[in-house]
Amino acid sequence: MKGGEIGYAKRAVVGAGARILFYPTLLYNVIRYKVEPRHFRWWDQIDQYIILGAVPFPKDVLRLKKLGVTSVVTLNEPFETLVPTTLYREHGMEHLVIPTRDYLFSPSVVDISRAVEFIHENASSKRTTYVHCKAGRGRSTTVVLCYLIDHKQMTPTAALEYVRSIRPRVALTASQWKVSHSEWNLSCAINSLLSLPA
Repeated sequence: MKGGEIGYAKRAVVGAGARILFYPTLLYNVIRYKVEPRHFRWWDQIDQYIILGAVPFPKDVLRLKKLGVTSVVTLNEPFETLVPTTLYREHGMEHLVIPTRDYLFSPSVVDISRAVEFIHENASSKRTTYVHCKAGRGRSTTVVLCYLIDHKQMTPTAALEYVRSIRPRVALTASQWKVSHSEWNLSCAINSLLSLPA
């Protein structure tokens, strides 16, 4: 098997596993939230304009709106998405959908750039964005870390420690951690270029 075939096979196997495990792991998260609401929160306020959390249910849209959320970034595959874009729009919310496979994968660099820019545009206009994946641990955390790296000038380690101090259960895969470091390297390079004398 060639490298591309192995990569495709791995994605297919993980994709099938993600579909099988979606509802059992979602149920686990709901039970943990009901049993330990102070220690297992569905979402957490990361900074003034970012809330990081788990996949919302349709009933959560009004709760998010009351928290000031005007935009949502969804990093779930279609089968994991519980709130349609139309429901967000009915409540005056923008919705950016970036389908990303769960478990071993991270959003692409292009998708991360789209999400980070979306969050930044909202934050610059004093609007709050809810960033989520299924559990609010990996895919969505990766995007939030990249935002903190790009717009708060944090290192990947400092960004992770900061987010973990607010949402202790975040956990990145190797690919998610790698893309966070790539974002940091890119951010450093851009900042170096911008600081050169004209």
